[in-house]
Amino acid sequence: MGVDWTFFAIRPSIVISSLCYSIFRVEPYSICTYQCIYCYARWYRRNMSRYEVLKEWKKLVEKLSRADIPPPYFRLSTLVEPFQESLESKHYTSLEVMKLACKYKVPLVINTKSTLIRESPWIDVILSLADEGLVLVQISLITKNDDLSKILEPNAPTPESRLKVIEELREHEVPVVARIQPLIPGIEDQQLEVTDMALDHGSLGIIVEPLRETKDGVIRIAKVLGEEPRRYLREYQWEPYPSSLNKSNIFRPGLEWRKGIFTKIAQLTLKYGRIMSICKDGIWYNFSHYGLDCCQAWHMKSNYSIRRTLHEYLMKPEDIPKHIHLMDNDDFMKYPRPIRRALKLHQNKLKKVLKRKDLLTKFMIS
Repeated sequence: MGVDWTFFAIRPSIVISSLCYSIFRVEPYSICTYQCIYCYARWYRRNMSRYEVLKEWKKLVEKLSRADIPPPYFRLSTLVEPFQESLESKHYTSLEVMKLACKYKVPLVINTKSTLIRESPWIDVILSLADEGLVLVQISLITKNDDLSKILEPNAPTPESRLKVIEELREHEVPVVARIQPLIPGIEDQQLEVTDMALDHGSLGIIVEPLRETKDGVIRIAKVLGEEPRRYLREYQWEPYPSSLNKSNIFRPGLEWRKGIFTKIAQLTLKYGRIMSICKDGIWYNFSHYGLDCCQAWHMKSNYSIRRTLHEYLMKPEDIPKHIHLMDNDDFMKYPRPIRRALKLHQNKLKKVLKRKDLLTKFMIS
């Protein structure tokens, strides 16, 4: 039996299909012990044993290694912390995922809050991946304040220890960027501070993503921050997030707030000669870049492929790094069936969005 495409690809949606350059992921575990109160992944997780993950991952990377086209990169991971200490130090699932990626030359974008990656044997494999240009590490941060971090992400390592990971990985010449995620109204100064510190510790870039939550979730976070919920909802003009064609029950901070925090972080990042990119929030003409994915995977130096998004259909073409292959529809057939299937489904969804002026208006922000 072939590999089920849903094991390793995000399902199509108007946001993901429109904005995400790589739709591929590896989820080593089905639970997350960090218990971050803002985590949107709780809406999407599926049960899949770690044995099944590794078995299917090995099949897929073997097939990708034989394809006559650069592979897409995979995110490790999107729904759980891949290096949560209580699981990974016992089962080593993410370690095995990385070993297979290294063996078959498949690029990985690692998204983590964990400090486990500083330790052997994990750091050894990451260094091997880096030597081949096959890895980018994203370190997630929301604040430098330990007390607030303990409330918002109770079981995650301290912000200071994560900043140390950035510094140590850069000393080993591993490409690292910081994800300031989620951006939360009411703690803007703290998020600017931790952005500055991440850059000072060597981060090659900054990725930002505003909070997305249900109304109840927004109220919960307001209370945690000591805010009066009705005032919090009103002051930051929370608006429906365009997550589906139907009325959304997910909200994000209003446009003016997002524009303000994006501008401040972009200016700060530019002082270090770095780039800020925006994750899943539309095409911001002042901040978005043609052919440069918001994961900032271009810091990897191996050849890899990305799909076209709204950026490439609506923005003026620009030169992109030579090691990045921007896929055409004809390229889909060169990939193994599960990859091909996912690419086609997302392309079909993107085509529908391109025909809807009302949706394009929501995504295009000047």
